[in-house]
Amino acid sequence: MVDHLFADPYLAAVYDAWHPRSARDDYDFYLPRILTADGVLDVGCGTGTLLHEARLAGHSGRLCGIDPAPGVLNRARTRADIEWVLGDLQSAGWTAEFDLIVMTGHAFQALVSDEDLRDFMAAVRHALVPGGCFAFETRNPWCGRGSTGHPKMRSSLSCLTGRWCRSQQR
Repeated sequence: MVDHLFADPYLAAVYDAWHPRSARDDYDFYLPRILTADGVLDVGCGTGTLLHEARLAGHSGRLCGIDPAPGVLNRARTRADIEWVLGDLQSAGWTAEFDLIVMTGHAFQALVSDEDLRDFMAAVRHALVPGGCFAFETRNPWCGRGSTGHPKMRSSLSCLTGRWCRSQQR
């Protein structure tokens, strides 16, 4: 189900103002990984600012964003040198096409049932090349609260084998 905040064209237009790059320290975790990967998929890409920044930083390989919400995706499509797909990863049908799949912000929290999570992780494994990585973050209430009062974030980088390569608390 698509959140109306991301589907509505007006709300999509103000999304980046609500979440400016200066407040997005998660990009500092993802950008170095994106810049060293040939093919990158951003799941739940929203308005596409992470992939836009990666292209501006010199990424010359394949960058692809997928999001189920047309409002934010239409804003992302202002860059024609990045692939934009309306939909969800489970339906996309990619096979061994990406070195890195990222899922930033709180997009991972949209997977609420065990079945959704199993189907999503199977699609991640299917879309990654052998040895590829999946990097994501989600709020973890057991990490305490940050200065804003929101639960702290945990960024994780997982290898295709399922072993945790790195976990970083913010």
